[in-house]
Amino acid sequence: MKKTTVVQPYDLESINIKNWVTKSNILIESTYKLSLQEQRILLIMASKVQPNDETLKTYRFRAKDFIEIVGNKKGTGFYSYLKEIVNGLQTKILTIKEKGRQRNYNWVITSIYEENEGYITLQFHPSLKYLFLELKEKFTSYQLENVVRLNSVYSIRIYELLKQYERLRKRELTLEELRHFLAIEPTKYKQYGHFKSKVLAVAQKEINNKTDIYFEFVEIKTGRKVTSIEFIITSSPALNGSSSTQEKKLELNQSFSKLEDNTNSLENDLAGLGVKPEKIEWLLSEFTQDHLERNIRYTQNRLITGDVTHPHSYVVKAIQKDYAQVSQESKRINSKKAAKKELVPDFIAQARDKEQILNDATLKEKQELFLKENGTQIEFEEKLLQFQELKRMLILSSNQPTQEEIKKAQEAGLQEVIRNMEEDYNKREKLGLEPRIVKDFKNKELKKMYKNFLQSKVLNRN
Repeated sequence: MKKTTVVQPYDLESINIKNWVTKSNILIESTYKLSLQEQRILLIMASKVQPNDETLKTYRFRAKDFIEIVGNKKGTGFYSYLKEIVNGLQTKILTIKEKGRQRNYNWVITSIYEENEGYITLQFHPSLKYLFLELKEKFTSYQLENVVRLNSVYSIRIYELLKQYERLRKRELTLEELRHFLAIEPTKYKQYGHFKSKVLAVAQKEINNKTDIYFEFVEIKTGRKVTSIEFIITSSPALNGSSSTQEKKLELNQSFSKLEDNTNSLENDLAGLGVKPEKIEWLLSEFTQDHLERNIRYTQNRLITGDVTHPHSYVVKAIQKDYAQVSQESKRINSKKAAKKELVPDFIAQARDKEQILNDATLKEKQELFLKENGTQIEFEEKLLQFQELKRMLILSSNQPTQEEIKKAQEAGLQEVIRNMEEDYNKREKLGLEPRIVKDFKNKELKKMYKNFLQSKVLNRN
């Protein structure tokens, strides 16, 4: 009896997170709703597409290779769950709008799950060829590792939308546009506060810590309502590459230093307060350097004392209405009134005025020095969160950490935050400045930690 040789129709494909994903910008700005696992599978498929391919090929993978990348739903057998995903992908729809026409495509035309063999066979729909192949312009490329480890569907989509504009360094989207790209239902996250905490804040933390770009965002209001988001994008080394995390951190800091060196001090100060680039350009052209400097310093001083909650809009108003000059005039008037009421000799009043000027100048210099070294409140919070994550990543060096290692990493991350709070507190105390105000912290976890930190300081002193 002859031995039958089974010929496999397709070669087995390996999964390499260093592979590049290249997509048309049309696809990046399209509307589709996929689960996290479905997105990861399609991203792995996209990473197998090569620029010289003539067609969208069929790929065959080992199911166990997907286990490490795709993840699993709690309480579900992975293989049965993976089978559901693979079969379900053929029913998922991609909507493309071009030149007034809307087209709906299936993502996958071939979907085979070989349960006995443990293989998965997948093929993109041929109609999607123009979105992956023969791309000469208006496309975006990135390495698979930058997205496959993100744990939010919104983080993946926001990463692609920002990566598309990386060279331009900024991108403004209305909330309506952003919700449309992310396929968020009208009834979900209706309140901006919920959208910010569940979508923007999560994506910012993940993208800044796990990918090759770093972003901040500015809320743009119409009246009192946030209607648009401006993303400020900076290229940075990926934090999950082959070199050590400390080296990545150093490179990231150097990249920010170089960015600051390329702009003048006024631009840095205004950008640090969150002013939009086009607004900065207008302010620099409209007002003198002295006028700008005194109102920037005035805003920074009020920010330190906790009197300002929206520095990006406050500083613009301060410059336009010259709050700094108005404040000085008010101080002089009040000083004269106080002097007359006290009926002190002129030489004593003059001495007091001179002493007050010297004290104000000293405080101003201290505040300027502190801001220069430590940045704004927002930057301080971001630094704390970044250090916490970096510390955790240093501890969790193994691919499958134990519960004890995870607990140890979490404690180490918290200690890193407290250490930086202590360092910040000591710097302010040394300069004669009051501690930061608890209510100024935007991150709830950091706010609670800082409150406990200050309480422990008081207890230790007592």
